[in-house]
Amino acid sequence: MYKPLLILTASLALSLPALSQAGAKEDFNEVYSKVESTHNQAGTYQWTTTANQLKAAKEAADSGDYEKALEMAEQALKYAEQSLEQRKQQQEKWPAVAIGN
Repeated sequence: MYKPLLILTASLALSLPALSQAGAKEDFNEVYSKVESTHNQAGTYQWTTTANQLKAAKEAADSGDYEKALEMAEQALKYAEQSLEQRKQQQEKWPAVAIGN
């Protein structure tokens, strides 16, 4: 009577790491895609730190450490967003500098 319950419990316990990794992999892929898009939008204002962080995140993912990869991709996203913000600020300010207003 207890043997089927034991087998079911053991199976569930062994499948949890795989489920959490699948979620981390999906989360990583989503964030990574967003970083690439945001980084590209920054155009000539792309930060090299973003590219370096993105490369390191990809390497961590390739080695199977999706939690670390996700963490690094989230940091890269912050850098990409800041570089995009810098681009927007410069676009707003350059006429005042160029024209002298």
